[in-house]
Amino acid sequence: MSRDLPKEQLKPEHPDRKTGYERILTDPAPPWFVEIYPGGDGTGFLHKLNRHSALFHQRDPSRLVVSFDNIANANDLSFAREPWGWKFFRDEGWSHLGIFARTKAWFRDPEIIDYFQEKAREGFFEQFDLVVFAGASMGGFGALTFSALVPGAIVIAFNPQTTLDERLVPWETRYRFGRVQDWDLPLGDAAECVGMARKVYVFYDPFFAPDRRHVQRLKGDNVVPLKTWFSNHFAAPMLRKIDVLKPTMQQAMTGTLEPSEFYRRMRARRRLPIYMRGIEAVGEERHPKLVLAARQRFRALRRRAAAAGDAS
Repeated sequence: MSRDLPKEQLKPEHPDRKTGYERILTDPAPPWFVEIYPGGDGTGFLHKLNRHSALFHQRDPSRLVVSFDNIANANDLSFAREPWGWKFFRDEGWSHLGIFARTKAWFRDPEIIDYFQEKAREGFFEQFDLVVFAGASMGGFGALTFSALVPGAIVIAFNPQTTLDERLVPWETRYRFGRVQDWDLPLGDAAECVGMARKVYVFYDPFFAPDRRHVQRLKGDNVVPLKTWFSNHFAAPMLRKIDVLKPTMQQAMTGTLEPSEFYRRMRARRRLPIYMRGIEAVGEERHPKLVLAARQRFRALRRRAAAAGDAS
């Protein structure tokens, strides 16, 4: 078989990396492949583009979630790579269109924009009663912007950027590779793309200035900003640590997540060391007494949780 492959597939791009052929031989098959390979029981497709791929699984005929890679996913060359959130969406039984990214280019590529525009024109999204766009960071940007092609969609974005166009956000100094992309292409500013969405849930740390400034650019009664204090750029991992990510996603995907319920769940964050470190970093100099009180409360909560664990 290897004799039939072109040289570029047999020769790795980097001496420490496997070729695509080697990954097929040594890595386990991706779980999503089990559904759509010729002998699988599922229905769907993999559409391979140059810098992106679209993986679709047909499950619930009325509900679709569209997810986008973040920058960590873009570095994943493993054969078993999955779309962002794939296992969760599979377990929930939703149809799923997962967008893979091969580069950290913030989806600033005519191929993926054309792909979505064509899908919208052909009525692909109209077959579903409910469409949700979801992602984190770079993927959150994708969710916010591409939702403009499906009016009435729900958006779930963790720590998103609204754009990396230096003319609009000159204060954004992260993501050098993303900033040099073509920001004159369509769907380049989330602040102009979310007006037709049904609801836009945006999770962010108000004490992390770069993310806060992006969220502040999103206007409209449909925008629901949800604060994940002292999570820095890692809102979803914090929610996972306190075991509230799943119910939060379940409610957000149906548009029933209420801020009051979310903040009630978020009280569990007070037992996280990262939360206490965040309080210390922000208030140590200006509010030492408040920080001391918070530290004492934190230790009491940890002791109480440990005692409850021993009792069970």
